[in-house]
Amino acid sequence: MAAHSKKIENVLRLDEQSRCDYFVRKVADFEVVWGLFDTGWATASAGATTAVPFWPEEEFAALCATAEWQRFHPKSIALDDFLGRWLPGMEKDHRVCVVFSTPTDRGSLLHPRDLDKLIRQELEQYE
Repeated sequence: MAAHSKKIENVLRLDEQSRCDYFVRKVADFEVVWGLFDTGWATASAGATTAVPFWPEEEFAALCATAEWQRFHPKSIALDDFLGRWLPGMEKDHRVCVVFSTPTDRGSLLHPRDLDKLIRQELEQYE
């Protein structure tokens, strides 16, 4: 189900921290994280570090499939996989997470361990 365009506009107007909070709530609720994929996953540079962007919903990821990512398409990652494999692997590889960038804002840069902690704290509220 596509998100309503008014909702998309409203969420995109949120500041970086509010979008990060939105991301954590949505991925805990729907148990899915979105990235951009072509022949591999989209990445960006954060100084000398490789950053991997993630979004809470398919529509927001699709909005960022522009410029160097124009051939990329949204692809889902199950939350169990994200917490169990992705974040530990990113930490091992010294990568950082870009949480909920928009076409006009880079999003929040978080260490994988910090993002894991935020998501797990949110999940505890569901138990």
